Amino acid sequence: MKKLIAIVAFVAAMFVAGNAQAQLSVRLGYAPETLTSKYNSSSASENYNGFFVGVHNNFDLKSGLQFSLGVQGRMNMKSDKNTIGTLTTTTKDNQLLIDVPVTVNYSIGLGKNVAITPFVGPMVTFALSGKTTVTTNESITNTNHENTMDWYGDDAMLKRFNLAVLGGVNVKYVRLNLFCGYQMGLLDIDTYDATTTKTSGFFLGLGYDL
Repeated sequence: MKKLIAIVAFVAAMFVAGNAQAQLSVRLGYAPETLTSKYNSSSASENYNGFFVGVHNNFDLKSGLQFSLGVQGRMNMKSDKNTIGTLTTTTKDNQLLIDVPVTVNYSIGLGKNVAITPFVGPMVTFALSGKTTVTTNESITNTNHENTMDWYGDDAMLKRFNLAVLGGVNVKYVRLNLFCGYQMGLLDIDTYDATTTKTSGFFLGLGYDL
């Protein structure tokens, strides 16, 4: 998590240095993600909890219309535990990603301090890391065995690059933003010819304009 925050902080500093006149917004939120794999007529889904933190620059184009460029670090995680007899198996998945959303926004003012802004656009994602850790505990002898699989190693199961389309709405009060939306992956991110895996999920967050 410290690595994630450090990367986003570095990019945020570059945004401030290069675009001092742009409206910078700091954002964080909840973004669960589903990976759906299809093989012939069958499909299976894996659901992950996700959290993100990032920054966005908003550039005014003309009355009410804006262009937004952002960068955010996102972490996906999932944990399962199963017990059979004296054996307990715990499986933990962790994935670290960098998202670059690019959206067109249209702000609709509702009085002096409130504005509603629908937004839509593409989002490029690059996976920094991903792994599955399986820990098996034998209760009688209290011994543990741990095995870790790298999602992007020599025998990679997933591709690092993804492209999604997203849309949603932001409600702004003075400098505080509450936003939500949905993103849908466009690319097949698994490395197998016989299957197709795509991402999807909603997001909900808070932002503050600096």
